[in-house]
Amino acid sequence: SSISLFANLLEPGDILIDGGDEWYEPSVRRAKDVEDKKIIYMAMGISGGEEGARKGPALMPGGPKEGFDALEPIITKVAAQTDTGPCTTYIGGPGSGNYVKMVHNGIEYGDMQLIAEAALILKEVGGLSNDELSTVFAD
Repeated sequence: SSISLFANLLEPGDILIDGGDEWYEPSVRRAKDVEDKKIIYMAMGISGGEEGARKGPALMPGGPKEGFDALEPIITKVAAQTDTGPCTTYIGGPGSGNYVKMVHNGIEYGDMQLIAEAALILKEVGGLSNDELSTVFAD
C-alpha cells in the first residue's frame, strides 16, 4: 500500500497525512500499523469540491492530538474561512476524521436523493417542463 511505502521513508515524529475518503476503520488500522515506527498518522477528511478548491476546503483531521497541534497553523490557513473562523477543528483520535467525513457524505447523498425525487415528482405528477424545473430549483 501507499502508506507502507511512505512509512518506510519517514522518521520517528514525522506526520503522515492521509486525505483519502473511505470507511473509518482502515484509518484506525493504518494508525496502528505505523505506531511502532513512531510516525504520527493523521487521516483527514476533506470536503469542498470545486468551491473548496478555490476558496478552501473543510478539513476534518483525526489522529493524535500532537499531530493536529503541529498541523494546526497550516490547516487553519488552508481551510475555508467563515465568519466564525476556519472550517476545521481537531476531531479526535485515529479514524475520527474519516468517520465525520462519512457522516457528512451521508447527509450530502441524502440531500441529492431528495432533490432528485422532488424533481421527478414535479415533472411526472406536477407536469413541469425542464425549463420550469430549472426555475423552481434556481430559487
